[in-house]
Amino acid sequence: MRGLLQLFAAYGNFLLFGFLELLALILVVSFNQRQGAIWDNSWGMATAALDQSADWLGEQWALRDELIKLQGENIRLMEQLDNARYSNAVRQDTFLKDSTEQLFSYIPANVISNSTIGTANYLRLDKGSNHGVRPNMGVVSSDGIVGVVRAVTPHYSQVMSLLHRETRIKAALSNSGYFGTLTWNGKNARLMQLEAIPKHAVVAEGDTVVTSGYSQLFPYGLPVGTIKSFDFSGGGNFYNIQVMLRNDLNKLRYVYVIENEMWKEHKELDEAVNE
Repeated sequence: MRGLLQLFAAYGNFLLFGFLELLALILVVSFNQRQGAIWDNSWGMATAALDQSADWLGEQWALRDELIKLQGENIRLMEQLDNARYSNAVRQDTFLKDSTEQLFSYIPANVISNSTIGTANYLRLDKGSNHGVRPNMGVVSSDGIVGVVRAVTPHYSQVMSLLHRETRIKAALSNSGYFGTLTWNGKNARLMQLEAIPKHAVVAEGDTVVTSGYSQLFPYGLPVGTIKSFDFSGGGNFYNIQVMLRNDLNKLRYVYVIENEMWKEHKELDEAVNE
């Protein structure tokens, strides 16, 4: 009771003013037909707006749940592909005993920041070391490759985009298997350059370019894009090839970080060679 009295003592004037304002509003609406109609109309519009907002929030929540389910399904399908598995097939007597184990797995992530207008572009993801993300892991989307993880914190990771002047990704022509290095000249966000494809290789506009598999970052055969143009200008023994990216990095929202399950063995080999 004492607390209630102290409340009235401190805010009594304000509470009385609010009560009188509410009473005046009720009297005006109740005894004036025009003001009553205006009130009814305004109240109806307000409740309709609230109902619409509630419906929108419900739809967004349902879409979020659906997105999580779709990401999980995409991961399950990608991890079942042959290029995500390591073959342990061995010959025993006269038959081949086939055995495979998981080589690549995937961590879903959301893009929370992205740049595409400079020459050194990065993305930031909402997954970090607490979720299994490490530096030097590949990043892809459902449309193709995205970039390479360069730094991590417990909850976030920084990804060097394909649209970076230091990008060097091993890529190959899917029809012939010739491979080279994918780079970016900083000019067009949809075009990259495929270097070191020899002139004796058969090349045609529209040919598909995929990841070569010659790295620990990406499985073989992930889509990169298609050849838009090529020429021999500048001399030398290699094509100048322009690749139209399949992935539009300007509208990227959801990605997957690629986990190489055998990265420790690769690290041990690298350390042994460098001793």
